Amino acid sequence: MMSRGASFARERWLSIDLRTLGLFRIAFGLCLMANLIDHAAGGNLTTFFSNDGTLTNHFALFAPIQRRVWSFLFAFSRPEEVAVAFAGIFVVFFLYTVGWRTRLMQVLTLICFISILNRNLLLQDGGSFACTVLAVWTLFLPLGARFSVDAWVAARARGPAPTTSPGPRHVSFVCLALLLQLAAIYGMNAANKSGATWRDGTAVHYILWLNSRNTWLAGWLRFHEPSWFSPFLTRGTLAFEWSAPFLALCPVFQTPLRRLLIVSMWGFHLGIALLMSLGPFAYVMMTFSILLLGPKDWAVLEPRAAGLWAALMRRAPRLPAALARLRARVRPPGSGWALNLAESTRAQVRRTAIVARECVAVGLLVLMVVELTLANGAVPERLRLSGRPAWMGEVLYYLRVYQMWSMFAPDVPRSDGMIVVDATLADGSHQDPLTGQPPDFQAPLGGPCRYDHDWSEYIYYYPWDRHRAYRNGLRDYILAKTSQATPEQRIRSLEAFWVSADLPPPGETEARNLRRESLLTSDGQR
Repeated sequence: MMSRGASFARERWLSIDLRTLGLFRIAFGLCLMANLIDHAAGGNLTTFFSNDGTLTNHFALFAPIQRRVWSFLFAFSRPEEVAVAFAGIFVVFFLYTVGWRTRLMQVLTLICFISILNRNLLLQDGGSFACTVLAVWTLFLPLGARFSVDAWVAARARGPAPTTSPGPRHVSFVCLALLLQLAAIYGMNAANKSGATWRDGTAVHYILWLNSRNTWLAGWLRFHEPSWFSPFLTRGTLAFEWSAPFLALCPVFQTPLRRLLIVSMWGFHLGIALLMSLGPFAYVMMTFSILLLGPKDWAVLEPRAAGLWAALMRRAPRLPAALARLRARVRPPGSGWALNLAESTRAQVRRTAIVARECVAVGLLVLMVVELTLANGAVPERLRLSGRPAWMGEVLYYLRVYQMWSMFAPDVPRSDGMIVVDATLADGSHQDPLTGQPPDFQAPLGGPCRYDHDWSEYIYYYPWDRHRAYRNGLRDYILAKTSQATPEQRIRSLEAFWVSADLPPPGETEARNLRRESLLTSDGQR
């Protein structure tokens, strides 16, 4: 008999609705497919994932940007080969989304996503790591139990479910781990925001002027920004991030508090997506919020979705008779002691697998807690779990489940920059090969970024001193890209600059102190 305390903990923190898992799988799969398309669009597949781009596979492998880099994309060199690999990854993400062989697709999805991330770590961002932690944690959960091809096939084979069947709940320590992960993401982001711009309310103002990250809407809004706008949103951001852990973990008034958190997460991250180009972070965190849905939420949602789902199922193809015969051959009916022994063995294997799953999940949470204390400056020195065994860090590096959550922390940058390439052509003219226009050394004084997210991330990491060894890749990419130009348009020499400026303080609209730093010449990196 389960004690009252254990039953309370199970209900509040240790179980999740199977319908919630099914809806999360669909939303997360759509995010992954959209992110993959974003990586492939606009020539980025060639630029960032092939040997014709800025970082060749052999250089990324033998001079890794970070430790323990692995990726099956290292086996693909030419753009055509990478395109085939991306097509295969898209198929995996699609099958994951529709829930076909879901358990297998969960594993393959994690492998594929980490392979994309590791192929060019100059594109990594907070959204990438939010994706990896979600993919790792949900690897332990039955995401295909509802709203999936697997569930549909099983239902047709099983027939109508009995009316006395128990509620669709899954019990696992991973449910608590996901809540703690959500609390860590927001709590650490809030705790790490200790800089002056967050204290004086100017953080959002300076974010609006980050040309390397902004959208056209931010470019318009910053010229019409009322005086109360930045202080209100800056303090609202901190209030939301500090309250999110409480709203996620509070054991009382759980349904209304989690509904408030879901609405807040969607509003907060939609605002981020409208104003900034931060990759998949905003959409992944909105997807994360789906895991907060409970039985009372489904009592409202399911009747509205039932008609749509029934209509889809009526249009789905019938299972071929061959599949039914195959099932009969693979799992033939039996009787007597052989059947009892088989059922007993399967039950024992299931119990063992559950125990093993929970032990691995507990161990993984311990590793992430240790990493959390070491990776975030807001954690006091006395609470840092230093001296961890080396193998702990190795596991985290292989899985890319870092726990440093410090977006725009401790302070929002008050300066911003852009890469400007000055190429001298054979006819004596000057051109920036990245834009096809004359070099614009006034770019940091102008409007929002003219590049997509992959280019924005690359430009952000490129000038870092620790990435100096990777600068020549940009030169090689530019020279290869223009090698087929007419003789008059071929590059005679080039120099790449980091051009930056101080952002305008509140009440002003003009950046100042324009400066230029040479990063690269035709002969190699500076």
